[in-house]
Amino acid sequence: MEDRPLHGLLHGPFPPIPDTWETVERILARKRTFGITRLGSVTGLDRIKIPVVQVIRPASRSVSVNQGKGLTYAQAAISGLMESLEGWASERIPAERIRTASLAEMNADGMWSYLLPAAAPAADTDALTWITGWDLVSGTFRPVPLAAVDTNYLVPSPHPHWFERNTTGLAAGTSLQRAVSHACLEILERHACHLAMQMPHFFDRFRIGVDTVRGGEAGEIIDRLRQAGFAAGIWTLPGIHGLPAYWCHVMEDPARVPLAPLPAAGFGCDLSHDRALAKALLEACQSRLGAISATREDVTGRFYARPDRGELTAWFESLSRPGRSFAEREPRFSGENALTAILDAMVAAGAKAVIAVVLFSDQTLPLDVVRVVAPPLEVGVEN
Repeated sequence: MEDRPLHGLLHGPFPPIPDTWETVERILARKRTFGITRLGSVTGLDRIKIPVVQVIRPASRSVSVNQGKGLTYAQAAISGLMESLEGWASERIPAERIRTASLAEMNADGMWSYLLPAAAPAADTDALTWITGWDLVSGTFRPVPLAAVDTNYLVPSPHPHWFERNTTGLAAGTSLQRAVSHACLEILERHACHLAMQMPHFFDRFRIGVDTVRGGEAGEIIDRLRQAGFAAGIWTLPGIHGLPAYWCHVMEDPARVPLAPLPAAGFGCDLSHDRALAKALLEACQSRLGAISATREDVTGRFYARPDRGELTAWFESLSRPGRSFAEREPRFSGENALTAILDAMVAAGAKAVIAVVLFSDQTLPLDVVRVVAPPLEVGVEN
């Protein structure tokens, strides 16, 4: 795939969303190409019954089981497939797109200085591999460390041991605009979570009263959780970028025999409060099934240690405490292209560049996979 300017991403409306089931069928018709062997629902393993599917890709160089969620099985299926294909594309970067240079050679403007570990100041002389991406802020091509782009987690690692790696900003969509938007929103979400974790008494200060969430997708999910006997905790993630972001816990009553006793966490950031909260709640429901199914390599034995029932009961009861009111007014953004508002939010959050590396594009599916890197935003929460 050739590097190309991405000027057009910020102009005009997004392409229409194709029929979800038809997109699922087109992807599955090429499952051998993508290394996908199975797609199946694990919804019935939990009491909540919000659709969650798993996609199996045994030859993955990271996790071989990816999950997807949604209010319908079609949404869950496409969500899981997109996540699996993100990994597939980011493991197969052609050698001709890669070059080798030290950080010192490629860091004349100090853009990548934040990557250097304090314990290894001489690391900037280590050889790194680099790939070119398009900076949506400056409108120019920029080199990006390959370790910040690929998901090749084979041992021994092809990258320096000090380089902190994660999958934040890796996204797929039925158009390049949607893929880049999803990647940027994930970066804003993780950065907001990183900031929240530094705040004293965050869970007391930023709690949202669950009873104040009425209507919309988020309200529907909360109603379904209540009917299943679950409690939800909601906290707003404060940020200077202006986009709604939330942190949620979903937890079952410790008084009954639990399937997954620990609170499951979910995060979400979007252009609307309802959509951001719905994403966080759905992710929390999906997280429970990741633990219950015990199929993911990154869900290790520490998740299954016997918990302290007293602590669980206290936290479960705390989730019902009153808090702030959920936002009733949605933010307004000018212009027909949502990516413009998202890019403005990235810059407001402190991004000096928003570099998009296109990893895969096939309009017959349609499918685009992209990795967005936004130095120097902190996004390593999952680690």
